[in-house]
This record gives sequence, structure tokens and C-alpha cells, in this order.
Amino acid sequence: MTFRRWDVISVPFPFVEGHASKRRPALVVSTDIFHRAHRACFGAMITTARHMRDVRPDDIAIADLAQAGLPRPCVIRVARVATFEWSEQIRRVGALSPRERQPVSRLLGLWFGI
Repeated sequence: MTFRRWDVISVPFPFVEGHASKRRPALVVSTDIFHRAHRACFGAMITTARHMRDVRPDDIAIADLAQAGLPRPCVIRVARVATFEWSEQIRRVGALSPRERQPVSRLLGLWFGI
């Protein structure tokens, strides 16, 4: 099982507050080099944007929901990144369209200093 940067995957995303998790989509933000070396990936949380009050200033809206494999409006929450080891629990649901990748890359560079 392999995934590529910019794939949208379905994963058990961990809660910050404890040991529980919730199945949700995530955007693969790590590189293929990292994937081969560690059989894992870094995923940025994707969450529904049900109400404008739930959207944070640094969330990035996903415009092409069909390509991303998402059924409803969602945002990428780049400030929430987790590591996922390859397992049968992870599945690909889509990919972020090329025109939507630059804002994510910019924010990753800002948060991680790269």
C-alpha cells in the first residue's frame, strides 16, 4: 500500500485531548521519500465546514470536492498534522487538485519553517 503527496485518505485521526480517534479524511503532506523510508505518511486534518464559526483563519477550503472524493464542503486544517503508519485502515478517497496545492505548501512552510 502506498500513497502519494496530495492524496486524500480516510484515516482514524487522533484527538488532541486524548487517546480516542475519529475516522475522517486527511491530506497526505509528506513526500514519497519519507513514505518509502518509514512506511508511513504525515496527514493534515480535513474537516467539514458546517458553520463559518467553525472555520479558522488558517483553514484552506477545498473547491474541487469531487476530485478530493469528499461528499460535502470541507477545509484542510494544516495546523493539525498526524503521522499514520501504513495499514489496512487507511484508504485513498481522492486527491487535492493541482490548483489547490500552493496555499497548503505555503502554510506548511510557514508552520514548519521549510
